[in-house]
Amino acid sequence: MTTSTDLDIPQALRPADGRFGCGPSKVRPEQLARLAGEYAMTIGTSHRQRPVRQLVGRVRSGVAELFSAPDGYEVALGNGGTTAFWDAAAFGLVRDRALHLVYGEFSRKFSDVTARAPFLGEPLLLRADAGDAPTPAA
Repeated sequence: MTTSTDLDIPQALRPADGRFGCGPSKVRPEQLARLAGEYAMTIGTSHRQRPVRQLVGRVRSGVAELFSAPDGYEVALGNGGTTAFWDAAAFGLVRDRALHLVYGEFSRKFSDVTARAPFLGEPLLLRADAGDAPTPAA
């Protein structure tokens, strides 16, 4: 039998808008108004429709420009959380094996993905306690 302990998080440490924990980001009213106006034709329609494809194309081009992506590089966008990104990153960003600085749950999850990927070698893991940071050596 397990026992539970009441966890009391001080009010000063809680987000002012009442959300606590992981999950969707708060969307500002200005962002919603712009979506409802200029981009209303993209809401509730297929991702295959021309307005959506054009919007996605503009976003991809803008991100590539922002990061000065070399010619031939593509920006991939996806609708999913970090778990979906870890899978895509293991497939598309890791050549042979990965080096992970593991110092909490978030970084551990990516190291688990590359460790299980049958097409990658065993990852190199540098660990530290949560909240600390491991120091990679040459």
